[in-house]
Amino acid sequence: MTFLRAIIVAFIVVGVLDLLTKRTLKKTDSLDKFIVRAPIDFAALGAIGMALVIGVLIYGEIEGEVMLLVIMIVFNIVIVLPSALLMIAPIKGVWDVIVDDDDITVVKAFVYRRHWKFSKITYGKMGRGGMKVYVEGRKRKAFFVDGMCEHYSNFEERMKAEGKEIIYPEGMEPYQDDESNQDEELDQD
Repeated sequence: MTFLRAIIVAFIVVGVLDLLTKRTLKKTDSLDKFIVRAPIDFAALGAIGMALVIGVLIYGEIEGEVMLLVIMIVFNIVIVLPSALLMIAPIKGVWDVIVDDDDITVVKAFVYRRHWKFSKITYGKMGRGGMKVYVEGRKRKAFFVDGMCEHYSNFEERMKAEGKEIIYPEGMEPYQDDESNQDEELDQD
């Protein structure tokens, strides 16, 4: 029963934090100042998972069913943990890429902060889910920008505007304007 109470309290607290995040979120088309952050839709998916968890636990409590320890551990790893992570992802400071003119600050888990300069970026490498960004003086990636996050397109447009190379894997190259026009003409014929 204490586990159920803890889950319900966490669900409510994180839900309130997500609603506050949604109210303060600012959409911007600016290429100079923006924040790449997980979308609030992630929180909705996490809320569905947590509602399922709460429902199963309440059902077990009402029916007097006792879960085996192995089933409880698997249940926590497969449903509770991913749902909780999805619910906290859109909160400020969990995972942010903050672009402020030439400064880039990457924040992970509220405490880990790395600072980079946009002018020091050498290239970006597109992959599954987003872009790995490389800076001068490093052979390994400096940071990753997730393609599903809000304002990812701002980051990609800024890279193009500043003439930074973006390497696409074979078969993943973006359409050029003339290519998309040709596709439209073929569709009309």
